[in-house]
Amino acid sequence: YPNPFNPSTQINISLSKNGYIKLAAYNIKGNEVDIIFEGHQEIGLHSYIWNARKLPTGIYYIQLESGNMMSTQKAFLIK
Repeated sequence: YPNPFNPSTQINISLSKNGYIKLAAYNIKGNEVDIIFEGHQEIGLHSYIWNARKLPTGIYYIQLESGNMMSTQKAFLIK
């Protein structure tokens, strides 16, 4: 939220178990452009702010990896 965004957006995630997570942003070519959070998190709801002010306008993919689970969401950066 919001999506499209300029230059930052809030990412909300819900974890069903404790563990190591990686929340990262990728460009349309699949290159990692930013790590939003990486580390241990507890069960529950978590919120992160991604500031993409250094990146160009475009489509990005926000990917959450947690254990053997992976989730991806599309984000539109408009400047």
